[in-house]
Amino acid sequence: MIDSKKNLFRLLTVSLLLVLAFGCDKEQPIKPDDPQGQDPGITIDPDLLELPKKELRGAWIATVWEIDYPQGARGEAAQKEKFRQYLDLYEQIGINAVFFQVRGMADSYYDSQYEPWSKTITGVQGQDPGYDLLEFLVEETHARGMQFHAWINPYRISTGSNGVFPDLDPKIPKELTKDYNSIRIYNPALPEVRERIAAIVREIITNYPVDGLHMDDYFYPSLGGGESMNDEEEFIEYGGSFSSIEDFRRDNISKLVQMIQKTIADARPEVIFSISPQGNYDNNYNVQYIDVAACARNGWFDVLIPQLYWTGTTFSSRLEWFAANSGQTHLMVGYGIYRYESGASGDFGDPSSFVTCYNLARSYSKVSGCLFYNSSSLVKNNIGITDTIKGVLGSKVLIPYLGRTPENKPEAPTGLKVSGSTLTWEGDGSYYAIYKLDPGGKKVSLSGTTKDKSYILPGKGRFFVTSLSRANEESKLSEMAVCE
Repeated sequence: MIDSKKNLFRLLTVSLLLVLAFGCDKEQPIKPDDPQGQDPGITIDPDLLELPKKELRGAWIATVWEIDYPQGARGEAAQKEKFRQYLDLYEQIGINAVFFQVRGMADSYYDSQYEPWSKTITGVQGQDPGYDLLEFLVEETHARGMQFHAWINPYRISTGSNGVFPDLDPKIPKELTKDYNSIRIYNPALPEVRERIAAIVREIITNYPVDGLHMDDYFYPSLGGGESMNDEEEFIEYGGSFSSIEDFRRDNISKLVQMIQKTIADARPEVIFSISPQGNYDNNYNVQYIDVAACARNGWFDVLIPQLYWTGTTFSSRLEWFAANSGQTHLMVGYGIYRYESGASGDFGDPSSFVTCYNLARSYSKVSGCLFYNSSSLVKNNIGITDTIKGVLGSKVLIPYLGRTPENKPEAPTGLKVSGSTLTWEGDGSYYAIYKLDPGGKKVSLSGTTKDKSYILPGKGRFFVTSLSRANEESKLSEMAVCE
């Protein structure tokens, strides 16, 4: 009987030691702990921990002239595979947002009431591809945990030479257009044009769950050879309150920007409105007639993404100007990585120049993201520029809240439990971020995100969870969960 009791005691002792040694294999309560696991009586205050800096990391996909997409891929299966290949690459690099050109030349990547199907999809303008391409693009992007921003060109309809252009699609009223030697555009001076573009924006954002609406830098056309803008008649009719025709043109662009913002605010206020002007601020003001500083100062868009396609002192001086003139808008930097190639002039023959520019931009507290033009250049990886970008971006980060109103942060998750290698919790977020405590106990690193209320932990450690809204508003850190 005594030997039986001794054996039972030994068995219980061994079982207890196994439970203590492999605590993650059993559901365990959350308890305070120190970062090094030396003193279980020390409490970690989640409010004092430093989280990684958030950053939107985007890539432009240009469809005009099939620069990036679909590049000759015809048919549903081939086009879906082409897009998935881009997303695979983005995941490897660390990109978390897609800026896809859904309207490059008054055409569309969806069934539009106002403009024809894009020629780049099937090779024939106006031809229905037989499936909802934009629905697929958005759903596939969101399935990867990335944002989808619908990129439109505001005015361009077609290009040509000597004033000769392709036939105008019947959906587009001729009286709203204006022809120059090499480009046909919607006439920026006409109120009806602004209303039409705003209606197209409404069509996109109400029919598809896009995260953002994005415009690039084609406002008034950049004309050459002394060609006139030929808008004196419009100035006489609509510009009576302006002392100069240049101010009238700038006001036309400002009115369009304001109307698009109002359209978004009325229809889907959570959609982010971004503009990517030229990096040359003088050209913006005096050639394309967008007063970037005034638009930013008045808060008429949410994110400013200048195309800073330079290196060295030109990059730094123009970054400084945009940082000083970005008002309350969020600022990101567009990088022209297509310029990196063997034998390129200046610093574009050496990918380390990108590292210098990126580090400088990230040192600005105003800068909250970066975009790369273009996606086919990321595929080519000339002189290792894509590898360099991947190395610089490093670990995964969250996209910052980019809304125009104060954050409405959700409540932090509760009831964290660890069972085996699975962490579970309760919460009402659109998705969740899981953080791991770094050595030293002052910072946390992002382990991953999930839409579920459970997560397979990568290993032992001290973990926290936050709730995030669809607009990336983030709660405080939860209490700590320990896996040892």
